[in-house]
Amino acid sequence: RDGACKTVLLTADNAISLLRVLCETVPASLDQINDMALIPFLVSFFKVADRLPATLVQTAGQFLHTLTDENAAAKRALLDHSDAVDVLCGVVRATQLGAASADDTAIVRMLAGAVLMNIKDMAIERLEDMDDAPVEEARIWEDMTRAVLQVVAGFIAFDSHETAARALQLATAPPPTDIVTGPEPSAQEAELNRLGARLDYVQMALELAANIFTDEGATDADAAAIDETVQTADEDAGSDASDDEMAGAGSDDEDVDSDGDSDKEADQDKDTDFDENDMNEILGNETVAAREAEAAVQQSVLGLFIDTILPPLLHLAEPTAAALATAGNDDDARIASVAADFAALHERALACFNNFLLVVEESLRPWFTAHGDSVAKWWHVLVAVAERVLSAGPPADAILDPVIGCMWTLARGVGGAVPATPEHIEGLMHVARTAATPGLRSKAVGVLGTVARRQPGFVDTNRRIGLFLVDDVVGASLHAFVQGERVAVEPVAEALDLLFDIYGDAAYDYDAPVFVGEALLPRLRQMYAPMRRLAKSVDRRTRRRLRDRCDLAAQNLRAFIEYKAAERRGA
Repeated sequence: RDGACKTVLLTADNAISLLRVLCETVPASLDQINDMALIPFLVSFFKVADRLPATLVQTAGQFLHTLTDENAAAKRALLDHSDAVDVLCGVVRATQLGAASADDTAIVRMLAGAVLMNIKDMAIERLEDMDDAPVEEARIWEDMTRAVLQVVAGFIAFDSHETAARALQLATAPPPTDIVTGPEPSAQEAELNRLGARLDYVQMALELAANIFTDEGATDADAAAIDETVQTADEDAGSDASDDEMAGAGSDDEDVDSDGDSDKEADQDKDTDFDENDMNEILGNETVAAREAEAAVQQSVLGLFIDTILPPLLHLAEPTAAALATAGNDDDARIASVAADFAALHERALACFNNFLLVVEESLRPWFTAHGDSVAKWWHVLVAVAERVLSAGPPADAILDPVIGCMWTLARGVGGAVPATPEHIEGLMHVARTAATPGLRSKAVGVLGTVARRQPGFVDTNRRIGLFLVDDVVGASLHAFVQGERVAVEPVAEALDLLFDIYGDAAYDYDAPVFVGEALLPRLRQMYAPMRRLAKSVDRRTRRRLRDRCDLAAQNLRAFIEYKAAERRGA
């Protein structure tokens, strides 16, 4: 009987896996799969998740997640199912499923949550279309979003360095000699396979967290609360200066009107007399408002993401020895596989972090202003990751690319006000000169150009970066092109676009000492003709977008030269 049961379960697992692969690889089969009405069948596995092998429930969950991703018919079928949502919500809330391990339980809970997140948008639309929709229904979905993030946070909070060391140990250990070779994997191979499968689920968890924050992290309530916090902070910072200005104005009035009516002055003083108790009450109210605004953010998806997801996420972004020391090693298939798995994990973690930064940059930028300490901490984390990746050499460029991308997004979000040291800047210049891909070089150029815009008081930083962009990125590339060498066009176009923004106004504190003092305008004039030729060298048929960008950069260069020349004449 046990053998027959095992056969049935294995058959079900294989059949579900086959359908999932078919759904993923043959999109045309989706209509036929929808017609099979598989939703009740797949949901049934979650109903008895505590009595089935966790791996079988995971297989069903993977297929249900794939089936409901961008598939309106499957979403409707799931929402129309009598108790599917309740069943999935119950699994997400469960802390233990039968005899399943903690990891297997977390994976099943996460898959149930991922399916719920797939159908949430349609569920909310249905509630909005109802005239008398219970408030509790919408609240259930909000609570479930938080519950899913909590599951994700717990699942990704593990020691990736210890796991990498164990995987590398298994991959490099000689195969056991006391077993007979057969279809079943050895204990060593089975453990390595389990580690690889766990890493795949961790990547899925990171993607799920990124999607949730993209969809729900930038709410109007969050933005309003952050604006309130920043406004209060600005008012508190400026209160002393305002008091001084008021006092100064009062002194001037006394000097001018010293011969006036003393009784009138006394009445006036009585009306405008500074009441310390009133001021304390005002400042107290502002402090309370700031705390309430910050509390509103902390209770939102944004706050939950910052508190529970970012700490383990940044840990996963730290490169492990397995990803760096063996990156690109093809001598042993198992070693190369371990290296690829952990490199992909770090890339996914960095991509998730960059996604968070992009959302904050676009919709919640005041949060950066209110949390400069977090910005500084993240910058140093990213610098440390970049330095470690650079020490591993070119094979690790796949990890370096998202690191530099995160640095660029973070710098943009704060207008270049990141704690970039001269050493950091030199490191970014090294990447901009030597990176293997034009895309990575362009990102490094982007970080530098954004940092160069910081003002006031950073003239030397601007000078170092401005001269690098003009001479090393644009000038050197155009000179090489004129000499008949092949050059990467993307960094040149990126650098020019940045230069137009950096030196777009003579009022900037670095414009006179750098743009004028270093004679950048004559240099740019000499670059216009070769830039036009470089733009025309890009094949419009095969690289139309890049050609259009280069044409625009050449046109803007001419307009910029004319603008700066006229600006100096009018000065």
